Amino acid sequence: MIAEDAAGRLVAFINTRHCPDEDDALADARGRVWLAGITGSEPDEREAISALRDLRTLREGIRQLAAVNNGQRPDGRIVAAAQEILATVPLHLQLGDERRTPGLQAAGTDLAGHCVAAIAQDYLALRASGNWLRLKACAGDDCRWAYLDTSRNRSRRWCDMTLCGNRAKNRSWRARAHTDSAVS
Repeated sequence: MIAEDAAGRLVAFINTRHCPDEDDALADARGRVWLAGITGSEPDEREAISALRDLRTLREGIRQLAAVNNGQRPDGRIVAAAQEILATVPLHLQLGDERRTPGLQAAGTDLAGHCVAAIAQDYLALRASGNWLRLKACAGDDCRWAYLDTSRNRSRRWCDMTLCGNRAKNRSWRARAHTDSAVS
């Protein structure tokens, strides 16, 4: 259950940016609303700008790692930039007790640290559950939408077979047809 919740939150986090049209919910006023969903209160504008910049970097690093789960090569610079964000936030493990589950917390009270800790906790929960390989970024180079692969053999490649999958298969068919006609 915890891993499913973590997977859903990570998919939603990655999908705050729609790659085809560059619509980014963490780059405008929607970002403050998104932050309020994590923190429970709307942050002031100055604090939100810094936190959202860090979260956009972290998001793209996690998107790259999700693309690896779909057989794609990651951009090492993007992953390294995300790692740098994680390195700036001192995270502490809370052991938990009968009322609280164990988890990561950021030392201090800044908004960026709190949000990075929440994302890091979801990432670790998904890795620890063994379900990390099910979180994928669409194989469509022009899409990269994140999804949870619920197929039995973890073979799903596209976020939506009727859109991205169909386009990819049509491109492949046209390339084969073109090669076959050139040989004839």
